[in-house]
Amino acid sequence: MNHEPFDDHLSSELRSLVADADPPPTLRPAAGGTRQLGRPLIVFGSIAAAVIAIVALLVAPGSGAHRQQVASGGGSSTTTENGVLVPVAGEPAPTTPAVAPSTTTAPKRAATTLPAIIGKPTTTTPPSRSLDVTQFQVQNGVGALWGITGGSDGNLWFSTWADGIGRITPGGQLTMFPYPQSPQSNGCPTGITRGPDGNVWFTMWSCDKVGRITPAGQITLFDAAGFASNAIVTGPDGALWFSSGNGVGRVTTSGAVTHFATPASTRGISPGSDGNVWFTEDSGKVGRITPAGVVTEFPVRHQPIGVTLGRDGNVWFYGGNGVGRVTPSGDVKEWDVSQGAGWPTGITTGPDGNVWFVTSPTATGASAVRIRPDGTMTVFDLAPNQMNQQAITSGPDGNLWVTRDGFVGKFLPPSS
Repeated sequence: MNHEPFDDHLSSELRSLVADADPPPTLRPAAGGTRQLGRPLIVFGSIAAAVIAIVALLVAPGSGAHRQQVASGGGSSTTTENGVLVPVAGEPAPTTPAVAPSTTTAPKRAATTLPAIIGKPTTTTPPSRSLDVTQFQVQNGVGALWGITGGSDGNLWFSTWADGIGRITPGGQLTMFPYPQSPQSNGCPTGITRGPDGNVWFTMWSCDKVGRITPAGQITLFDAAGFASNAIVTGPDGALWFSSGNGVGRVTTSGAVTHFATPASTRGISPGSDGNVWFTEDSGKVGRITPAGVVTEFPVRHQPIGVTLGRDGNVWFYGGNGVGRVTPSGDVKEWDVSQGAGWPTGITTGPDGNVWFVTSPTATGASAVRIRPDGTMTVFDLAPNQMNQQAITSGPDGNLWVTRDGFVGKFLPPSS
């Protein structure tokens, strides 16, 4: 028998009853001298009665093993027996609570060895309609139009092959400013951007010059230290940065030029959200350069050309029938562009917060492609069709502006 507290208490109570009990009436002395029973017999009888009561308790239903039911937290029950949890009949045995796995952070690898995260080919939404472009003819016989940018004066500024720098108001009023007539300035303009000094800055590829034009149209050229210039942007440090055939250049607003060599020729260039400048290389890489000139490269699957800073803080690039983004830490994700998108030209962040780039030519003419931050891509035909497009930028009027053969055009980004 298990000597549990319940048994000890019962035994104690019974002993008290036996000790204090009076003999039953049938055992008391009768009047007239009836023979008395001895004290031992009386005690024995009381003990026998107590034993009978205990046996009755033990054989009663539900009295076996003195088990106690304990409700569990989940509404089921378990039984305690000698302090050990045992399962109640018909219920699963108690299980040990699962321990959540610990989270570890893997050490970051060097930026140059970060693997590219290749996105699945995106199903491009076929254009259900064309986007109407409002066009403004620059002038008869004008050479090819190249870069375009919004100026600090609220107008759009663009560069042409041979006819100078153009300015166009949002309403379409056009003014041309010819280049200075000298053998040194007879070059090919390419990139153009709004400067930090309120002027517009541009590059001239074939004569190794960087130019500045005031809102009034006064042009000044600076020697680019013998390096052919391509795209140009305002950097986070307040200087102008440009790409070239031999590296990356930096020019202050006063005209002082510094050049930084890169492993390959550079094409597009953009400020980053990390205080650095980002660029594309002909070697199939996206590069990052610090204000001090330290260069880091990140391999990509598609051949990058244009590059721009997205509203999500990442750098977006386009080229080689693909588009991708690079985080400030160098993580790369890319998407394929649908067939027939044409060769890439310009790329920008639109007024709608999405990234836009233009292509030419395609089977149906020129197109504009919109890609959302999640990689959803839509191709739009631009009407009227223009076989060659070079650049795209966001205008101060909420439109997207493009340069085309002989024309500057604008269109409103659709809401869906």
